[in-house]
Amino acid sequence: MLLDNQILPAIARSGLALKLNPNEWEVVKASTSALTIAKISETTRLPYSTVIDIVRRLSRKGILFSFVPYCDMVGLKPIFLLFPDKPIKSVPVYTRAVYSLLGRQRYKAVSALVPVKLINDYISYFSEEPIEFISTYEIRHWTASGKLTQYNSKLGILLPREEGLEDALVESRTAVTEHEKRWVDWVDLIILYFKMRYAFTKLSDVSEMVKQDFALKPPSRQLMSYHYRTHVVSLWSYNRTLFRLNTSLVPLKLYLFGGKEGLTAARVLVQAPYMYEGLVGESSAAVLGQPPNYMEPLIHEVLNVTNADMPYGSLLVVQEKQTAWISTRVIEHYRQKGDFPLPDIESFST
Repeated sequence: MLLDNQILPAIARSGLALKLNPNEWEVVKASTSALTIAKISETTRLPYSTVIDIVRRLSRKGILFSFVPYCDMVGLKPIFLLFPDKPIKSVPVYTRAVYSLLGRQRYKAVSALVPVKLINDYISYFSEEPIEFISTYEIRHWTASGKLTQYNSKLGILLPREEGLEDALVESRTAVTEHEKRWVDWVDLIILYFKMRYAFTKLSDVSEMVKQDFALKPPSRQLMSYHYRTHVVSLWSYNRTLFRLNTSLVPLKLYLFGGKEGLTAARVLVQAPYMYEGLVGESSAAVLGQPPNYMEPLIHEVLNVTNADMPYGSLLVVQEKQTAWISTRVIEHYRQKGDFPLPDIESFST
């Protein structure tokens, strides 16, 4: 047993675990494989109005659901760059987040979603060469179905589960399926962008968001509906659940792994709660997580059984800044040329 039952009430009171009532947990579980709130209602057998109320309540708690596409089908690749600790005053478009990290030394890190053919151009906009570069062929996120995840219904908290480790290890060594690139036009790109921010965004709301965020005339509602049904839905892999614990109680951490066993460790760890995202490359991987202290035994067990190499140790995330990864210029260029523009630096000051 990973946790002594006697300490669970203290964990529940401490803010060191995500608290959900049983219906909220059912909605979180069902959201992974649901494109609509109606589908969640069907899966959970909860009334539609109840699911709407729960989703809104979760949103107020900072728990959101994000559409995860097959990035290779869109011609995009998640990448991760680690730099020495020098100021990054601005970043190119396609950047998702910038991190300040503290370990044995201080570092800066950048996570981005970049058109495959523009990766070298993207990296060239930084004044220094990265000391680590992960060009992923796989991105994984925590979902409620993770084999190292369990829900304690008595206390209403999300906890790690050690019993699923063997199954998680077996699954982590399964070959990744590659997808053929598909044509995506500017209407698809707009819908995809807002669905990646919030999976259940209504197309009627997308129209207003296009005007507010990009100062562009939106496509018609009918055109967006057609593109969503015929193009965007086929790009969908699953929904991820986005949330954070109180960072004053539980700091964010970044784990960088090397070698093939490091890739296995990354794939396994994101099946545990509070391990949010794993970027897996050919010979290295990165995991962003917020594991409370009671998860340390599980983390070390994973490191032990995989013998994963961690050249930098665990890195404390001192600062995390999210950025919008596309801009008005990207959308306008894509609409006119049918392709992504070079990743010029715009108004993405960090």
